[in-house]
Amino acid sequence: MSANPNVPPPAPRQPRVLACVLCQHRKIKCDRNTPCSNCVKANVTCTPSTPAPARKRRRPNQDLQERLARCEALLKQYAGAGPPPTAASASQSPTTPFKDMADSPEPWNSQFSDFEKVPTTGKMIQSEGGSRFYESQLWTKFHEELQAMRHIVDTEDPEESSVLGTEGMTPDNNGDFIIPGDRSSQSGELQHPDPVQTFRLWQIFLDRVNPLTKVIHVPTLQPYIIEATTDPSNVPLHYQALLFAVYLMATLSLSDAECHQLLGSSQALALQRFSSATRTALLRFDYLRKYDMAALQALVLFMIFLQGRYDRHAAWVISGTIVRIAQKMGYHRDGELLKLTPFETEMRRRIWWQILMQDTKLAITSGLSHSSVQDNFDTKPPQNLNDADLYPGSSEPVHSREGPTEMAFILVMNRLSVFMISDSNRAGFESAVLGGGPNEDGNATFDPALLEKYKGVARELDADLREIERRYIDESAGAAHAAALNVRSMLVEKLHEMLRPMCEQPEWGTEIFSPKDNLFKTVLINNEHNTEMYERMAGFGFLWFVKLHFQLDVFAVLAGQLCRRPTGTLSDRGWTVVEKHYKWLPELFDLSQKAHASQAQFTLKAWKAREKAYAQLGQLLPTPAYIERLRECISTPDRSSTATSATPPASSMQGQQPMGDVDNSFLGGYMDMPTMSWDMWGDSYSTASLGNPNQPLSAAFFGSYGMNQMGNPSGDMH
Repeated sequence: MSANPNVPPPAPRQPRVLACVLCQHRKIKCDRNTPCSNCVKANVTCTPSTPAPARKRRRPNQDLQERLARCEALLKQYAGAGPPPTAASASQSPTTPFKDMADSPEPWNSQFSDFEKVPTTGKMIQSEGGSRFYESQLWTKFHEELQAMRHIVDTEDPEESSVLGTEGMTPDNNGDFIIPGDRSSQSGELQHPDPVQTFRLWQIFLDRVNPLTKVIHVPTLQPYIIEATTDPSNVPLHYQALLFAVYLMATLSLSDAECHQLLGSSQALALQRFSSATRTALLRFDYLRKYDMAALQALVLFMIFLQGRYDRHAAWVISGTIVRIAQKMGYHRDGELLKLTPFETEMRRRIWWQILMQDTKLAITSGLSHSSVQDNFDTKPPQNLNDADLYPGSSEPVHSREGPTEMAFILVMNRLSVFMISDSNRAGFESAVLGGGPNEDGNATFDPALLEKYKGVARELDADLREIERRYIDESAGAAHAAALNVRSMLVEKLHEMLRPMCEQPEWGTEIFSPKDNLFKTVLINNEHNTEMYERMAGFGFLWFVKLHFQLDVFAVLAGQLCRRPTGTLSDRGWTVVEKHYKWLPELFDLSQKAHASQAQFTLKAWKAREKAYAQLGQLLPTPAYIERLRECISTPDRSSTATSATPPASSMQGQQPMGDVDNSFLGGYMDMPTMSWDMWGDSYSTASLGNPNQPLSAAFFGSYGMNQMGNPSGDMH
């Protein structure tokens, strides 16, 4: 259609007059004349500005659009609109944990048949917070799409790359909700020990702590130790947390006199200093959202330190956080299945099995008969290797050594862990140990077949430990080897004693007449093994390890029963145990602690009953030195000043805050000793409950016994 000749053509569009360069620079109004008035006043040349080039119109990125569509589809599937995506690996039948260990030289393969089947699928995903493990294929695909979309945006529009944001939904760090700390200290500078103290603490850690934990790789961590002595600010936060955890554990292994000599302060103050620094470094690192092996190692060491210091129920809850972090990092899946390097695979095994040991132990002492961790992992036990056999970045596979290595003590502990994380073993031993009372006809109520079955399990455990000793342990190879050789003999002896039926006990009919009497002897046996291990481990420098597992409530039960049993052979053995406890645990004399003061009252009351019984027999009973000292402490108004020669109360948090800024109200008192009643034990320990492995008392009792199998060679009943 032709244009109307009567309509005049549109006037040409006048070009837009822009402000001159000077006015634009000074950000003032320009009259757009040539020259403008502002330039005339300034007596400068008025230079007109040129328009900016037209912005190139972006065309939609087809690849990005397709990925967005796939994300929408995945979200719909997650919401239930369709089945989750499948993968070839998902159709594979689940594998039994440890099935690949059939070719392993370790002598405990038969124990893994009791574990439930678990899937071995999953993938490690690199993200801003570190490597994360995704077992859900839906979330794996979703994360991969997001990562690809972020890469597209970063490549084509770097200035707008923040449109996808980061994975964190909020900048708040809530780590102090799990590990309480003093917020005021989190803004201050982390105070490392001086260079001489640093190297001394590092050497003490290597001598006394590392052989019994093995969660660090010494050649990898040592350069950070050296860097910390020159410029600690150059050490990354997660490694600073690990270094402070090392200082903390080294200090824990010192006596109070050694601590004064090395650090110039009491052990209690030094522990407060390093525990606070460890927590602060972890919080600054944001350990709940940033996942790194060094931070996890620091958490594991910190969890070991907390044993006996926190309420045991609260400690189990905190342990659950560490378990979840480890699972988020995929530590419950063996590194070989995830195609990781041999170094990372082996270190992950060491760390995971230490976490498994600690969590199972804390679950048992918290009164739980089951730990959910044990149902869903396929991480193999660590191999018999020295740290020098592992090289970061190496792709060459490593093979377990024959002969002694640095892993001697850990091999023994891991074999005991395998025994303990089997519910069938623990429940069966519980029923076998708690059985044995006579019924109305005078016949034994225990099942002889059941008892014999678990005697066989004990013999199998003994045989496996002997094989480990034969192949991997040499007493001349160091203190850790000598300590490892002490575990089996005491453990097997204890198992045999506890599996002996009540009616076959030497004291049957003279001092043992009922399940209550038999339980008292069981408590006594545990305390005897505990004090015996104190004596043995002290010679190796590992006394700290045994003392971690001391439970004051069990010691109180022993003292409470001695009130009712002032004489007899079992009573004599009990008082020998009490004296040894006060010898090896001098912090019990610090009666500023409520629990220690209550225990002192129990002990003195029991001793008074013993003195009275001997007086009625016409015998004079000499008063031991520790009883005289307890009486002096009780009669002294200022109890805290009485225990001048006692080690500061580093093994309990009741009544004060030895870790400094931890709010003890968060933890709660772990026991109320004045309300403890042996009648409660007796009622729960009735023959009617012997067949129920889920009975609260039996679970707590056998759990404490079971904990000795895992990480407490002392025989301490918790």
